[in-house]
Amino acid sequence: MERIREIDLKLLLHSDYFLLFIVALVYIVIISGLATMSHNSFYTNAWDLGIYAQALYSTLNHGKLLYYTVEAIGNPSRSLFGIHFAPFLFFLVPVYAIYQNPITLLVLRPTAISMGLIPLYLILRDSGITRKWFITYFAAIYLIYPPMLVPISNFDILSFLPVLFLFALYYLRRRKYARAYVFILLALMVNEFVSLIVAAMAIYVFLMDWRENLERLKRKRIGLSMFFSFILLLTGILWFTLASIVITYFNPAALTTKWEWGDLGSGPKEIIFNVLTNPIRALNALFNDGQRKFLYIVALLGPLSFLSLLEPLALIMALPWLAASLLSVNPLYYSIETQYPAFVSPFIFLSAVDGLKRLMRHNSEIMRHLIIAMTVILLVSTLLIPPGIYFRFNETNDAIWLALREIPPNASISVMPDVYPHVCNRLEVYPYFVEGVNYVLINVYSWWYNVTLPRPAHIAKRWCDVKVGDDYGIILNMRGVILYERGYNGSVRYFSGVRFNYGARDVAGFSGKIIQVENGSMIMEVLVHEMEDQSPLFFKTPLKYLPPGRYNITALFKAASLISGEAIRFEVKTKPGEIKLFVIGFSGADLSANVWKSLSFSFTIRDPMPIEIATYVSNSTNIYFKSLSITQVSGA
Repeated sequence: MERIREIDLKLLLHSDYFLLFIVALVYIVIISGLATMSHNSFYTNAWDLGIYAQALYSTLNHGKLLYYTVEAIGNPSRSLFGIHFAPFLFFLVPVYAIYQNPITLLVLRPTAISMGLIPLYLILRDSGITRKWFITYFAAIYLIYPPMLVPISNFDILSFLPVLFLFALYYLRRRKYARAYVFILLALMVNEFVSLIVAAMAIYVFLMDWRENLERLKRKRIGLSMFFSFILLLTGILWFTLASIVITYFNPAALTTKWEWGDLGSGPKEIIFNVLTNPIRALNALFNDGQRKFLYIVALLGPLSFLSLLEPLALIMALPWLAASLLSVNPLYYSIETQYPAFVSPFIFLSAVDGLKRLMRHNSEIMRHLIIAMTVILLVSTLLIPPGIYFRFNETNDAIWLALREIPPNASISVMPDVYPHVCNRLEVYPYFVEGVNYVLINVYSWWYNVTLPRPAHIAKRWCDVKVGDDYGIILNMRGVILYERGYNGSVRYFSGVRFNYGARDVAGFSGKIIQVENGSMIMEVLVHEMEDQSPLFFKTPLKYLPPGRYNITALFKAASLISGEAIRFEVKTKPGEIKLFVIGFSGADLSANVWKSLSFSFTIRDPMPIEIATYVSNSTNIYFKSLSITQVSGA
């Protein structure tokens, strides 16, 4: 008995399944670990990680149907069904219940992708590709396929499409239509657009046996594959209709406010009608941003050495999304840095397997040459494509974590989108400013601070345009991170100021020239405004957002000779450079001939705002500039 168990164990350890399990496990650990580190560095955001995490949390704990607030301003029902019909999310509710944290979703994404190795292996085996080393290699290609790998630091339910489609395709090719239909239904539950892919799948099923089907049609008979293709077409149409009804019920304007297809229309029916009846307009849309769209196609097919083009039948199922993305004016739709390649990647892999099978018929030794080509292409694409994951551990992060500890678990809050996933386990949290919330958390140096939010939240004010009312007090002001509490009247409890230093090459819009001068045993660069230069503007500091507080300015100047009257004038401006907040002048008596003198002044701002300091000088002598520093000395 023990001998039998020992043999069984050896067989298991040497089996292809065990090898794939190890490959998948390593992949899940590495990718989820990197994603978690990126998440803890505030490189995840409300779109889409925060959306799904809050939707699952609200469903679990408050009985609200996929309730989320990220796009509340453009989706009044606040149900995810008002944007996407994705009932597949209900399968994730019990998984999220185990550990209610966005990190669960960051682990779930690589898990879902790696599950696709099972049907991919079965498809390879059925295609006659049984060499273990090549199966391992192809599995690795699948896992590091750039369009699937790049959005590491995010989660989207589309991550489940590859495994579902690959299982469906495996059973379709085996003519096990009932099992295939189960996975097709599961795929339909992921996203409403899948219904169009299923309609294209109906054509694929018919063409798989096109000779037999044509013969049957001549005899006025219907075969099983022909019947199933009809079922798929009907299913796609009915599901699209159902999804449209559900989405419209939760958000009546959802399907009539589409902007991603520009002049082609604002709703599915209008877009399809215009494409079919006005091909010139469709071609104009297709070639709009044509270079980037071409590179998108290359990025999809290139990592598999364009094998898909040798047997392109399976690419029929990729056509609906390729058409939608290439006709779009939204660059996110034709970028591999997003989740959308999940709509087409399983079909690209299937057609690549078919292309490989065709090559092997002509040359059995082609695999070795092919592996070299694929490896080179993957290495090149890996170097060219953005990594999709970033880390940042600094004092700003520490300030954000400290601010988050000050916010009670159930308090309402408006935060930056990159902080949103860390506070999404509550009902009232927004990635834009909402008057009346308990807390407002801002990071003036976040990438999100001065950008327009994605649609439909684009109508919300940009964070840089928000003015937090006087009914809020500041309890933390550290390194550009500001935490406001409604009704707080005390002093700032946590403060750590910002500081910026500018030398001769750091200032902007300057007149004069940069020269080198001796400073003891060292040579340094300074900016000189010569007498012949008639422009009174010497230089400006680059426009920089500053948090509220008091600032000390210190600058080093010297004059070639004594000056009577005003020698230097500083103007602190905002919006940008349009509004003068503070003006101060220094006379010639404040400078000495050929001696560096320090000029200092202070100003205060009550709100975060873009600031530049313009410096004007007299042209009665040469004036030299060495450095200027801006130091925040208080937080209120």
